[in-house]
Order: sequence, then structure tokens, then C-alpha cells
Amino acid sequence: APHGRFATRVSSAMGDNVYDLSMGSTMQLYQGDVGLQPVLQIADLRALENKTEGAEKRYRVMLSDGVHYVTAMLTSSLNQYVADDKLRKFSVIKLKDYFANEVNNRKIIIVLDMEPLYHADDVKGQPVSVESASNKNAPPASKQNLAGGQPPAAPAYGGGYGAQGAGGGYGGGAQTGGGYGGGAQT
Repeated sequence: APHGRFATRVSSAMGDNVYDLSMGSTMQLYQGDVGLQPVLQIADLRALENKTEGAEKRYRVMLSDGVHYVTAMLTSSLNQYVADDKLRKFSVIKLKDYFANEVNNRKIIIVLDMEPLYHADDVKGQPVSVESASNKNAPPASKQNLAGGQPPAAPAYGGGYGAQGAGGGYGGGAQTGGGYGGGAQT
């Protein structure tokens, strides 16, 4: 069955269960839409190194709709899904509650509630980051200041979004902001 206002879909059958990824939803999440409950895939799941002794473990995930992916963090209340192996790389989930946050000039989704649906054998589609897709639609810097005067400032993202090599496109530097991120990325 289609999910909300998402017209196209990527389908996968796992046993008797058939779920569709909500194509287009990660771009909507990135742009700040709230109240969506899309079906997404965990394209990657990584535990973050936490330098604070006794702090709860945090997990960073890439949520994919089969076309784009967005970086997200799981709240510690969802850690049990990982511990129970209900949530792992390539799991398909229904996102139930979330909010967008900005950390180090990057938007990330904070997952407050979700429902694991099933595990897939591989990533569905060939998703690219929403950041790189959004930047392709932005006007070039040379076109932004047609009135003369000072040249435009460097983009706030510092070019980090285009450098998505071995690090999985997550960026770098220390993460702060509301306790999500748990210290320096490795």
C-alpha cells in the first residue's frame, strides 16, 4: 500500500511480508517536514565512540528511501533494538517520531521512535546523500552576487558534503548539541 503522499515506491518481498520504501521522504525530512511516518531502510548503522565515562552508547544511522539517504541519530531509548538484533544494517523500519537538528552546520534527524519491520539482505536502490542532492539545486556562488560589491562568502557547509569517501559521507569533527553524537567522530 502507498504511504501518504509518496507516489512512487521501491518494493521488496521478504517471506510473506511486503513493505515499500517511502521514496522522496528523506528529502522531506531533511527540509524540515514533520509528522511523516515513512518506511525507510537503515543503509548503515554505527556505534559512536563516547569519550564520557558512563555515558549511554549512541548510534548513527543512514536512513534511506531508496533514492536519498539522510544522517540520523537514535535516542538511547532505542538502543535495545540494536542490542536485541531487531535493528541492524539493511533493516527496514517505519519512522514514527523524530525531529531535525543542526550539528556542526549539518542537519541530522534525531529518531525518537520507530518500528523495525524486517531485515533486507542489501541496500535497496542506489541512494545518494540529501545534502549533495540539495547542493546541486543551489545556484552557483558566482551567480549569487550579481549586484557587484564584495564576493559572496564561502558556503557554510565548508565543502564537507562533497567529500564523501571512505567515511560514508558522515563528515568529520567533534559533534555537539544536545548530547547527541557523544564526542569526536572516528
